[in-house]
Amino acid sequence: MKKTVLILLTAATLWGYGDGVVYWAPHGCDAGKKSASKHGGHGKGESTMFSLMNLEGNTSAHLILPDLSEKPLSFKANTVMLPKPSMGGYYAMVAKGYDTNSTYSAIRYLSQQGRPSKVSPTKLTALPKTNLEIVPDPLYREHDRYTATKAYRFLLHFQGKPLANTTVTLETHDTPAQTYTTDQAGAFSITLPNDFKNVQVGRSENKPSEFLLSTEHHDGEHLYKSSLTMPYSLNPNDYWQSQSYGAGAIFIGFLGGIFLYRRTKKGIKHG
Repeated sequence: MKKTVLILLTAATLWGYGDGVVYWAPHGCDAGKKSASKHGGHGKGESTMFSLMNLEGNTSAHLILPDLSEKPLSFKANTVMLPKPSMGGYYAMVAKGYDTNSTYSAIRYLSQQGRPSKVSPTKLTALPKTNLEIVPDPLYREHDRYTATKAYRFLLHFQGKPLANTTVTLETHDTPAQTYTTDQAGAFSITLPNDFKNVQVGRSENKPSEFLLSTEHHDGEHLYKSSLTMPYSLNPNDYWQSQSYGAGAIFIGFLGGIFLYRRTKKGIKHG
């Protein structure tokens, strides 16, 4: 009996991904399924259509470009189509909504190819976008991605200032939710789970999954809610690559280089 109850509780936790949270997801990526994008947030592999899950009334959305300019986004049902990128670099999708006693927001960063922007991505993440905001610290470098079993740092801001001692929830499609508490600087770190199934050799053969960070904060009688969603990929070192073997290969190559250098130098002396 106890075992049955535990199974039901676990299943309910997994099926509840994103319940009560407004968040961005690649179009066609329903709750409980993997991301529809081929490469997680990287170049042409990023989806051009996104759905705002659990969309409520009085909601608007806009796209912040790498040069920090903005373009409005229009919803068709709960979905937006991104415009063709005019420049390369990081973009931020921002949705904001409200009702009588609460305000909610959802943010997602993505990388697009095009004419390089001269503005640093750190200015995009540092730019205040919503009253309550989860900020990557830092955002992963271009041509990189969030990866399972690695730790990443984030900041929580309210009205542009660090928000301490506040709970942030991490959810993925195949791992029960985990909670974190921000420190006095509003910072917290997460380790993304290795919850990929039916893994095949070769990173490109495995679709990325999604992670969702969400939080809320009361300011008087008003409630603020915010989310950040991003794709993450499996870590090859957990499967077919080995860091120790790689380090060994580098060391052997280093020794080989020294041997060839000495041999060449010796030949020059006796030449």
